[in-house]
Amino acid sequence: MNKKIIVSILMATIALCVSAQARIGIRGGISVGKLSFDRELVSSDNRAGYCGGLVLDLNIPVIGLGFEASAMYTHRKNRLTDNELVYKRHYIDIPVYARYRLTIPGMSHVFAPIAFTGPSFSILFSENAPKNYKNSRTFLSWDVGGGVDLFNHLRLTASYSIGISKAMSYINSEYTGKQVSGKDRCWTISAAYLF
Repeated sequence: MNKKIIVSILMATIALCVSAQARIGIRGGISVGKLSFDRELVSSDNRAGYCGGLVLDLNIPVIGLGFEASAMYTHRKNRLTDNELVYKRHYIDIPVYARYRLTIPGMSHVFAPIAFTGPSFSILFSENAPKNYKNSRTFLSWDVGGGVDLFNHLRLTASYSIGISKAMSYINSEYTGKQVSGKDRCWTISAAYLF
């Protein structure tokens, strides 16, 4: 690549960042094991945790692209069996998403579908794990989701988190005595208000 092309790409990137509209907001939500559209969605057996925190939204006018970064407190719980609660974990999550907002002429200030994807970095700061459990202090997951912006301020989303790195491991002494590793996978339903 010659220098003129590199400089042009760099200048275009800087121009997009400068023209981006920045907003901050607050977000809250719940994590669930499976996504359903009935009472099972919020039942205690299906809930895997909850989250809340701040969000920074950058929107590039006209083309619909944007970026979103959050700092979230996240509480997760795990079960070894259907009836036995094993432990709870507390994280600071930092998801960073690339987002596309579909602009519908005449409707964009009332209703706009969105899609997003990106990494989420988790930092463990508290847990009540049994002795045979070992949690990773940090781990990485990849989120994919979609939702809708309503009245240009309220954002409702559903996303699926796919664990990339190991979140926990435990010695399954009762059965095999082998170390078992686990990666977090869950749905998150959330609402954000952008100022």
